[in-house]
Amino acid sequence: MRGTCYRVWRLARAEAKLWVAMAKKISRERPATPIDRRSHRTRLALAEALMALVPQDGFDALEVRKLTAAAGVGRSTFYKHYADKDDFLITSFGGMVAGFDAQAQHLRPDYDSMLPAREVFAHVLAARAFALSMVTSGQFARTQAAREDKLRAIAEINLKRLRPGLPPMRRQETAVVLAGAFASLLRWWMETGLRQTPEHVAGLYETVARRMLDASQSV
Repeated sequence: MRGTCYRVWRLARAEAKLWVAMAKKISRERPATPIDRRSHRTRLALAEALMALVPQDGFDALEVRKLTAAAGVGRSTFYKHYADKDDFLITSFGGMVAGFDAQAQHLRPDYDSMLPAREVFAHVLAARAFALSMVTSGQFARTQAAREDKLRAIAEINLKRLRPGLPPMRRQETAVVLAGAFASLLRWWMETGLRQTPEHVAGLYETVARRMLDASQSV
């Protein structure tokens, strides 16, 4: 089991490095403005500080003051972009899933499950200490609906792109079911201590997604 986790961790690191390289290539082709670059650096610094502090302090006890100090970001800058730390975490979750969605579209010709389960679950395992700390916080249950909204938006965009024949209402219904299945599996996996491999849990989601998509096409 330990060997499997280590291989998954190495794969997640390799995928993350590849995504960074892809992002840099895109940045060279479409130069970002200085404001864009500063915002990106701010978000990255805050995310790294959050990942380091939550396993130590717990999310609920973590103060914005300590988070911004660790990130080297002013509190006024933080509140210019986010209402509170919940808002920052939800926004970061949406950005993370969107980034892995773009990666899956680029690297996996067979990617048709509408949400990047393989990439996201591998990433969660690589951030095991953070994930297990988060799942015990009140914030995790409190923001379940908000996380599902982020997932639903991404799934709906992919359904429109890959299943253009679906009527709008059917597309929305399918996106809601896919987002709910993804979020519920992620929460269950984290609450049970990440015992199953990310490949197994991603496979569960993809099985549900295929059945749902087949049913949507046949209606």
